[in-house]
Amino acid sequence: MQLAALSEAERIEISQDGRVKLGMLKEPMPDQVSLRDDFAGIVRLIDLIQSDAVILERLGKLSQLPVPATDAASIEEADDE
Repeated sequence: MQLAALSEAERIEISQDGRVKLGMLKEPMPDQVSLRDDFAGIVRLIDLIQSDAVILERLGKLSQLPVPATDAASIEEADDE
């Protein structure tokens, strides 16, 4: 997931820089810059998680918990309450 986020951030930056360089845009599109920053934030978050032993330990414990069964009836009951 980290590599995918990094690749997408780089793709956005390269495409926006190319469009500016070719004169297609005066400046990078703000929504694309924001999206690039979001992907870069995902990369930093994953770096942080991978470098923290406590977080990794907690995630390991959580991944071993059984996943509660969800079916349409139980979802409807929860909605009714």
